[in-house]
Amino acid sequence: MHHLQRASGEAVTLPIEGFDPRDLLSGHYLQYQVDYGVENGCDGYIGSASVCLRPTRGIYPRGDLPADCGLFIQGHCDDHGIFLANIERFYIPEEYAQSLEDKVRDHQGELALSVDRQGNAAIRDLLIDGKPWKEVAQTSH
Repeated sequence: MHHLQRASGEAVTLPIEGFDPRDLLSGHYLQYQVDYGVENGCDGYIGSASVCLRPTRGIYPRGDLPADCGLFIQGHCDDHGIFLANIERFYIPEEYAQSLEDKVRDHQGELALSVDRQGNAAIRDLLIDGKPWKEVAQTSH
């Protein structure tokens, strides 16, 4: 998503958690699963899909998004029933990696996103306890 789209999209904050407690970091990227607040995930569906965030949260196959869905993110359902939107990793400089990994493991991580009207999501920032990751990393480093 281009800078203009990131700046003009609607702000959304969603919690994140680690895929695997033994290896959240891959290289210098923090990898995680986004919690969209949907109980059954993709519920057996595999392929292009969207997650509706407003008014009612749910994951829908491409073309099945309810007409009243006012905010959604495009992505796909993988063969493990997980909805992915290409926002599942965040670059972290190596010197901050371990301390941030520990905080995300402790369920303190959130993603600040920008979502445009076409359902494209871009990461604005990684939040730890509601604060930008750079602020947290500099105080705990």
